[in-house]
Amino acid sequence: MTRSVVATILLVGITSSLDASAHCDTTQGPVVTAARSALSAGDVNLVLHWVRPEDEDTVRTAFRQTLAVRALGPDALALADRHFFETLVRIHRAGEGAPFVGLTDAPTEPIIAAVDRALERGSSDEVEQQLVAAVRHGLSERFAAAHPKKGFRAGDVAEGRAFVAAYVPLTHWVEGVFTIAGGTVEHPGKASVHGTRAHPERSDGTTRKDEPRHTAVIEPDTLHRAPALPWLLAAVFAVAAAVEAVLLMHRRHRAAT
Repeated sequence: MTRSVVATILLVGITSSLDASAHCDTTQGPVVTAARSALSAGDVNLVLHWVRPEDEDTVRTAFRQTLAVRALGPDALALADRHFFETLVRIHRAGEGAPFVGLTDAPTEPIIAAVDRALERGSSDEVEQQLVAAVRHGLSERFAAAHPKKGFRAGDVAEGRAFVAAYVPLTHWVEGVFTIAGGTVEHPGKASVHGTRAHPERSDGTTRKDEPRHTAVIEPDTLHRAPALPWLLAAVFAVAAAVEAVLLMHRRHRAAT
């Protein structure tokens, strides 16, 4: 197995784990927080920066429908808001080429919360400390496993294999961390989705076309993209069902009184 393949597997594993707990998918995240502000103010512009320009019309339509349903009462408001949050996050994630499996009420991951605090404070020191600590711990653990086995006697196959069993995870982990730190992977599902292979950059920003690329490529078929049309149809039916349910409740209430 070549190093580039191993690095690709590592990156796919990392992005998959990040997808599973993406902070945009939680009701405590920045997208839903902006959505709450937009609905409270009745101003869709407060949330449009989270979606692509070509998705604005879809969000505006969902926003208008949500405001209309919200006016029917507290129960309708809660249902409409949740639907709008899910619609908005799904569209936001689709714009990044990332999957969406539904909202959660889980708190934001600690490292992402640290990033948000850093942006508020104007200093990345806290994030840097956490990242450095995590890398230092990971390197120390793997190095400690490999170093004692380095001096195996030549020809001792069993000891040699024991060294290899510790050496391979160490080198692959180092290469994976180095690749991510120096690459352009900015969001799960968005990294090199077209399979392009940029050349390494020098410190002055120029590229070295004669040198091999260190950043692994994640091919498009390794990323799970949610088809837009089924989601849109599901959203339309959900809104229609919500409106019908609320109207039915009102009709029953009037009949009872």
